[in-house]
Amino acid sequence: MNERDRRAADRLRVEQTTVRDAAGVIRSAPELHTWAGLDRAELADPLAALLELLAGNLAAMDPHTRDHIVNVAYDCVGQPMQQARIRRSRRR
Repeated sequence: MNERDRRAADRLRVEQTTVRDAAGVIRSAPELHTWAGLDRAELADPLAALLELLAGNLAAMDPHTRDHIVNVAYDCVGQPMQQARIRRSRRR
């Protein structure tokens, strides 16, 4: 495995972990009733299950779809900058 493949595998692992963390936040956050689309508590578990399913299939997804899911997950867990490569490109 070369360096580029290793970085891609690491990025995938981090993104999968973030999406799974977002599922955990959705399941456990008491303030969910204030989130758009989660006005009923019974919607939290199916949405979290969907996120976990998506996390397992990120590698096979279209890059735009994958990026959107990961961005939503980062917003959900409260991390401000989703990808270091974006931050570096803005400094150049």
